[in-house]
Amino acid sequence: MSYEERWIVPWWWWPSAIGLATLVAAELHSGAPGTRAVVPYAVLVPLTVLLLAFGSRGRVRVADGVLTVPGARIELAHLGDAVALDREQLRRQAGPSADRNAFLVSRPWLHSAVRVLVTDPADDTPYWVVGTRDPAALIAALRSRS
Repeated sequence: MSYEERWIVPWWWWPSAIGLATLVAAELHSGAPGTRAVVPYAVLVPLTVLLLAFGSRGRVRVADGVLTVPGARIELAHLGDAVALDREQLRRQAGPSADRNAFLVSRPWLHSAVRVLVTDPADDTPYWVVGTRDPAALIAALRSRS
């Protein structure tokens, strides 16, 4: 079994962020003539679009016996039990209850995750916390050891 999930920024973030960037640009413009009338819009709105597009680049993938997340990968043979985390459990695992050696990868719009133990004795990382929209499907893929 394989699993793949793309971390796409929610559609409603786009108009909200672009609207906020336009509002900030209008505040910087403040009716001034010349370049000050154009530069805030020419910089802030495209920069906002680029940041939203960059935020949508993340991917979680389980295939060929490897769990791949943005910035890291680990063989399924080195992983132990996995447990789903709801919003509050994820908040605790990412904050007050976090182990400083743990590996955490998520996005602000993901409100659930999977915590999976690392069983490799050569790795000092106790567990990974991986943000996902579908924890049950990710856990099933991790258990398949494909």
